[in-house]
Amino acid sequence: MRNFGTRGPVNAQENYIVNRTEETADFSNRVKEGRYIVLFAPRQSGKTTFFQCALDTLATATTEIAEAVVEPTYFPIRLNFEEYEDFAPSAFYASFYREIRKEIEAVFRKRGSPLAETLSQFLEKARITDHVEMREFFEHLAGFLDNQKVVLVIDEFDGIPRAAVRGFLHSLRHIYLPGKPRCPHSIGIIGVKSITQLSYDQSISPFNIQDEFHLSNFTLAHVQELLVQYTDEIGQAFAPEVIENLHKQTAGQPFLVNRFAQILTEELNIPKTEPVTMVHFTEAHARLLRERNTNIDHLTTNIRKNRHFERILMEIDV
Repeated sequence: MRNFGTRGPVNAQENYIVNRTEETADFSNRVKEGRYIVLFAPRQSGKTTFFQCALDTLATATTEIAEAVVEPTYFPIRLNFEEYEDFAPSAFYASFYREIRKEIEAVFRKRGSPLAETLSQFLEKARITDHVEMREFFEHLAGFLDNQKVVLVIDEFDGIPRAAVRGFLHSLRHIYLPGKPRCPHSIGIIGVKSITQLSYDQSISPFNIQDEFHLSNFTLAHVQELLVQYTDEIGQAFAPEVIENLHKQTAGQPFLVNRFAQILTEELNIPKTEPVTMVHFTEAHARLLRERNTNIDHLTTNIRKNRHFERILMEIDV
């Protein structure tokens, strides 16, 4: 039985999940155009889940010629910089290479394809110790992938060592500017802090090529889609006003929507033969407001730092 996921990325096998069809199509089109995409948003807003789903869609995309399916067009590589904040640049790039290599090998295993001997030898001999060698690595890698387009997605980009930010972004810009074909063909950078908030020489703009991507909160239709999945599996319905108020009180924030639904379906012990009503909603709402969570902690921290933020927040019509 699936549930409402509130601990990290969710997946359709274990959790109820919203299919962000329009956003996925938008992201896919930008990737096909070879854009270097950035997405910065608060934690628990669905960033990682969205990009995992979008990459899975791209990974299965194929090119058809005369009705014959040929090799996959895109070669997705996923990285996470969360652990790197205190690394020296040389240690960061050494680990960056090891993770790249593991991801390349994992893609071939997932597709059930053997790693070509020439590619295996290249990966065995290659090394990355700085941003220039990183750029050169990708230039050589392109020759081993049979015209597949590398899509590099970096989660938790904020964790990149401060001393490595400027050179890393300069090399990505150096890859991008000459035009296509390029490797990586497209890049997705995901984080909480925007690139302009990271610490590097502010007099230089090494990443003015970025294409900003906005991932909105769930719409009312998204919330309905999520809860209907539960109803279809379990048989327990939600009163229409519960769904409307759940969306209104959470503003569609993905974590809060799922946590609200989790309380209603798992913690209030409502008999599954009874519908979820506004009485249950009120109890769940009170419980959600009393407990600690990252989103509310983030708001209260900002208010303590700057009372002007409290006035702005209170003016928001929810």
